Amino acid sequence: MHRPPVSSRHPGRHPRRRCRPAWALTVLTAALCAGQFAVPGLATPAAAAEPCRNPVTGDELPDGLGPYPLIQQLALPNAWDLSTGTGVTVGIVDSGVDARHPDLEGAVHRGSEYTTVNEERGFDRTSPQPEQDCEGHGTALAGLIAGRRTEGDRMTGVAPGATVYPVRIADGVDQVDVTLLAAAIDDAVDAGAGVLNLSFAFPVDHDALREAVGRAVAADVVVVAAAGNEANNTVDDGRMYPAAYDGVLAVGSVDADGQPLENSNRGSWIDLAGYGENLTLVAPGGSGYRADSGNSYAAAEVSGAAALVRSLHPALSAAEVAERLLGSATPVGGGRNDRTGAGIVDPYRALTWLPGEDAREAGTGGRVTAADVPEDEPLLSDTAATALAWSGCLLLAVVLGLASAPAVRRAAGRGWRAGPEPGRPDTGEHTAPPAAGPPSAPRPRLAWLDGSDVPSPDDPKTTAPRNRTR
Repeated sequence: MHRPPVSSRHPGRHPRRRCRPAWALTVLTAALCAGQFAVPGLATPAAAAEPCRNPVTGDELPDGLGPYPLIQQLALPNAWDLSTGTGVTVGIVDSGVDARHPDLEGAVHRGSEYTTVNEERGFDRTSPQPEQDCEGHGTALAGLIAGRRTEGDRMTGVAPGATVYPVRIADGVDQVDVTLLAAAIDDAVDAGAGVLNLSFAFPVDHDALREAVGRAVAADVVVVAAAGNEANNTVDDGRMYPAAYDGVLAVGSVDADGQPLENSNRGSWIDLAGYGENLTLVAPGGSGYRADSGNSYAAAEVSGAAALVRSLHPALSAAEVAERLLGSATPVGGGRNDRTGAGIVDPYRALTWLPGEDAREAGTGGRVTAADVPEDEPLLSDTAATALAWSGCLLLAVVLGLASAPAVRRAAGRGWRAGPEPGRPDTGEHTAPPAAGPPSAPRPRLAWLDGSDVPSPDDPKTTAPRNRTR
């Protein structure tokens, strides 16, 4: 059998290599399931499977830790107000998932297991034991995607309402023929996965793997793949597969400050990024947690975000979901780059994103692209601008009319002739022509508005008119 070159898909995945004795002081603990319930078709605890040769296990976390850091980094509470991923199944082709962990109760389908055999077909498909995950890699991915929430949210998945369908590669993803991996991908698609997480990477393009991914894309599955951890930027633009295939969201990783990890592969084919440094992860063994780093886990965060979008917007196609994830990402360094693509995944913005929003900032170098931002439009249409101009003219006319009212009244009082009003001396002294009648009552201060401020001829303050030249 032809086997692909071994890739360091998750260097340091074993705690002995990456974890420090004090890691528990900086990571968060796990949640118990919110309620006891059984879901048809989901894995339940069963008899112990054949023990692993070198099982990966975890440790319990100390009390008093706050919420899981990813909750704040990805603004998950805002996203959970809209969607938790309910009704969406995420396929995980990896090392299996330990369904016994309390954080994964009710979240794991029974799945499938593929084992290499010396037959013409080359592999055999069986149903795995629910707890079978020797490496712990698949269990960690499942926790990041669909780990359940409890009080305090000390640990949770991005889409705590989603479920996962594990396809276990018994001999290890790095050690099997690609035809087995192709069959495993087909298995997840046939099981109804709406999102497919592929956290492994090969530096060589293989026909069988490419065709299986193409079938998944054609089946309207959102395919998410890790870009790899080789710091590779030399071979064919550093391309790694299946992440570099058309229609696949290739995911790089950043640290807690949002800066690209040094070992994260780079290239124009990178689409998105997630947080991938020193993460607290669900461990196999029925309980416990461990710490690890890598693009594998960043890809799981993107898969969880895709599940949130597919749950809230079930009518969207896989390509439209990918467009939302790209268009809503937070750019790193001000724009698209070959380390983080469009930027760091933002689940809440992906749920609320409108086509064209921030598309230019997100970039269009990836194979799954966001729509261009529409051309700038005027604030007012021609009709609205004309109406606004007429309204301004009418308002100006009213103001001028009020301001000119006293002059009009006085002009009418003197018979529209030039000169002072009748009864007023040329000196401008306020007098009025003689007229019969009793003294008039005092007039209000505002009488000038109607021209009635002309004094009465019987007013004792009125002086006799002087001769005026006509």
